[in-house]
Amino acid sequence: METRAPAVAELRLAERNTSAAVARQFTRSTLAAWHGGESEASDEDIVLVVSELVTNALLHGHGTPVVRLLGAGDRVRVEVCDDSPLLPVSHRVTPTSGLGLRVVEQLSSAWGASRRDRGKVVWCELPTAAGATPTR
Repeated sequence: METRAPAVAELRLAERNTSAAVARQFTRSTLAAWHGGESEASDEDIVLVVSELVTNALLHGHGTPVVRLLGAGDRVRVEVCDDSPLLPVSHRVTPTSGLGLRVVEQLSSAWGASRRDRGKVVWCELPTAAGATPTR
């Protein structure tokens, strides 16, 4: 049986308030291409966690955020890198903060963060329909 390498898509974002919307569109387009133009029920969960992680990078990180999607078999790994070495901490949700990481925790099968070079990467993995990602 042949093992496929994961499909990888990457986008470097500007430090702008419109970057989360750009990341959502990039994610939708990438997933549609991986699924042969079809959308999966899990796609919107993936789009939502990308949006939350990019928003956190813009609000709490420095430098240009980078979104990386890795699709393999029945899961997608989302990575968002920025130049801040400060790792995110899940804390109590208040009316003004804390909800983004809670959403990531709830929708992901796993998530974490680690330092990388001069910054960090925050990642999560989400299930997709069995064997649906990618088809190319």
